[in-house]
Amino acid sequence: MRKVLICLLVIFSLATAKSIVLTLDAPDTNISGLAWGDGKLWCVDQTTDYVYSINPDDGTVLSTFYSAHPSNIYPTGLAFSEQHDYVCVGFWDSGTNGYVYKYDPDGTYVGQVDMCGG
Repeated sequence: MRKVLICLLVIFSLATAKSIVLTLDAPDTNISGLAWGDGKLWCVDQTTDYVYSINPDDGTVLSTFYSAHPSNIYPTGLAFSEQHDYVCVGFWDSGTNGYVYKYDPDGTYVGQVDMCGG
């Protein structure tokens, strides 16, 4: 009985397993944040500081902008606010300070939120 149950669990697991439906190439070399918003996939690169909007159907880069910031911080995350239509880039200074810079989807700087000042 135990062997039958294990076999059934294995068969059920294989039958319901999800498969990869699409793989997209990264638009840059060191992606450090991903977000979904406005029907697009958004990503930020930690090395170049560029934010990309990507067509989720084929991986085409639809737009890009530079996430300007002071030199002592680097992008570590990304979010999209559907409510406010912002692309929010999270930055970290390798210490105890984190910040969120808000941009319109076209890349216009909107403002900064101090997340956790040290």
